Amino acid sequence: GVDVFDISTATARYVKTIPMPSSPNGLAIAPDLERIFVGTSSGSVAVADINTNSPTTNGVIDEVHTGGRQADLLDYSAARHRVYASNGADGTITSIDSETHEIRARFDVGHPLEQPRYDPADGMVYVTSPDADALFRIDPNDGSIKSSALGGCVPTGMAINPKSNHALIACKSFVMSWDLASGKSEVFGQVAGGDVVSYYSGADRFLVASPLGTGHSVIGIFGGTPIAYLSTVVTDARGKSAAYDETNHVIYTPDGRAGRAGIASFRAPAIPPPWLSFVTDFGPLVAILAVMGLVIYVVARSADPVRRRDPARQPVPRVLRPR
Repeated sequence: GVDVFDISTATARYVKTIPMPSSPNGLAIAPDLERIFVGTSSGSVAVADINTNSPTTNGVIDEVHTGGRQADLLDYSAARHRVYASNGADGTITSIDSETHEIRARFDVGHPLEQPRYDPADGMVYVTSPDADALFRIDPNDGSIKSSALGGCVPTGMAINPKSNHALIACKSFVMSWDLASGKSEVFGQVAGGDVVSYYSGADRFLVASPLGTGHSVIGIFGGTPIAYLSTVVTDARGKSAAYDETNHVIYTPDGRAGRAGIASFRAPAIPPPWLSFVTDFGPLVAILAVMGLVIYVVARSADPVRRRDPARQPVPRVLRPR
């Protein structure tokens, strides 16, 4: 099922579990409709009511059969009233009307897929494929598909900042930023083995969850324009995703350890302003240069003819004249 937590305060409180028709995978929230859409292992997308004033709240009200072997990760577009569901191993994306729950289109990419992302900046749907080592751009208007090679990334999750039209992609051994307009990229080596990537516009933060295989996990934090690495937080939760509570500035991640259930959380770390990073990185060098400058100044002023002391006057020798 899908666990529901109350995060109105800085400490999350478990509320209940919404039963699902089969094991859940990813989910997408439609706040304008007060619905959640959940991809399931049977290939269907379950629709649950989260309107607290509704008699059917916290219950499944519909089930959309995508025709795929499973429905995995999803994304929601409020502007288009669409839910885009990845059928994972089938290599397809199913487009679902979020209001009528009818299937509107199915896009066949032809490679196993990760999470689709709708980009409000250009109206395209983007999705990565680790098998193809590529990023695919789908035009939801005509179904045309274009691919971009990622050069050894072997991508998993991806998220988009629509304001800058830049994406952040989790790769097998690193994280990559990608300009969706120009195709320019930058590689960050601080986080490896990332899974789901999410973006939160209010905080301007990307979160990259990496469960790793070493007994601990990390959450990589990125942000800014252009995208920059900001921090890494080590956890024991082994979560494959992370969420940012922008009201209380708390980051949550599922507890994926054996025999555990629930979520782990930590305060979002304070990120120093760029000028402070400059001082931290180059402060010692600046101090040395300042001391050297002072020494040079003192030496130079000492050599100034105006300030240099006159040499001590020597007595004029007496000259004895012969008598």
